[in-house]
Amino acid sequence: MPIVLIDGVEYVPRAEVPELTDERLAKALSGLVSIQYFREHHKAVAQAWNVLNDLAPELAELAGRDPAAAYERINGTE
Repeated sequence: MPIVLIDGVEYVPRAEVPELTDERLAKALSGLVSIQYFREHHKAVAQAWNVLNDLAPELAELAGRDPAAAYERINGTE
């Protein structure tokens, strides 16, 4: 791995990944369900479906049968 110097100081990349809390998981699931509900025509829809299925298979199954019901369940009713 190459060494990077910035103003004579060696740069060491550091990544901090925040803990996945229930709130963050809920936001992620909400985004994935929204993609299925609005059926945007984009190549990432298939990858979003795979992630949704990995994280919450029951929710993915519901979204496959009734996207509106899954959207309502994760986002609440208005």
